[in-house]
Amino acid sequence: MSDPVDLDWFLDLVETGNMVDTALATGISQSALSRRLGKLEASVGVELFDRRGRNLVLNHRGTVLAEAAARTRDTWRTGVDEVRRLVDPELGTVRLGFMHSLGTWMVPDLLREFRTAHPGIDFELVQGAALGLVDQVLDGRLDLAIVGPRPVEHVASGAVGWTELAEQRLGLAVSSDHRWAGRASIVLAEAAEEPFVAMLEGYGTRLLLDGLAADNGFRPRLVFESMELTTVAGLVTAGLGVALLPLGDPNLQMEGMSVIPLDTDKVRELGVVWDAAGTNLTLPVARFLELVRRRAVDG
Repeated sequence: MSDPVDLDWFLDLVETGNMVDTALATGISQSALSRRLGKLEASVGVELFDRRGRNLVLNHRGTVLAEAAARTRDTWRTGVDEVRRLVDPELGTVRLGFMHSLGTWMVPDLLREFRTAHPGIDFELVQGAALGLVDQVLDGRLDLAIVGPRPVEHVASGAVGWTELAEQRLGLAVSSDHRWAGRASIVLAEAAEEPFVAMLEGYGTRLLLDGLAADNGFRPRLVFESMELTTVAGLVTAGLGVALLPLGDPNLQMEGMSVIPLDTDKVRELGVVWDAAGTNLTLPVARFLELVRRRAVDG
């Protein structure tokens, strides 16, 4: 009984209690059924049915095995159904990770467009830090992740594929009553002595801040770390500190805050990553990735 499909004849015999009826239902001859039952009883070491003429009555030992067999068959069928969903281009599931800051614009737009064309495909969504999401793609917990900035080392090593979706210029956010509010541009080095509100380590904008600060010869003095850019922006309006923020995000345009364009060529790159080995690219995942990459080309 190594093949769970073999459970069908046994469970049918449990239900009918009659070799003739089960033979007709399963297409297995009575003699073959009798041999199968004898082999099964020999393997477990006990009789599973009480013989009463031509009828078979399940005994207590048979009841215990029948209950386990039913659970095993149901689990097997569920697994088969899930595998079929994975390879059906109009069913299946896409496990998508994305940064918190993309949950109000880019990701909803992509999901809306895709689900209009493919309503049978489900999504499992995970929010998190950029580097953590890339790790989840590599260890198979996620199929795709939309992150920023570009995970340079992972892309360079060939571990992940990458398609850029957008670029955002960077700015230094200050409260409206800050002495720099309203300036046309600023160099980050000027903020070396300022208190910073920042994202937690591993988050995309934090990676940019740490890199830019190092390039300008200082280490930011952090007064608060968050996992939400909207929280960072809100605390800037309260005068708690300054912050590095991407330009052009409508969710970060708050009253009481001025965002000064940063004098740098560096930008916040946003893109999609996937396991370059391609092991997680089921048909539904490949279809969603095709849409995302097409959007990148179309702009």
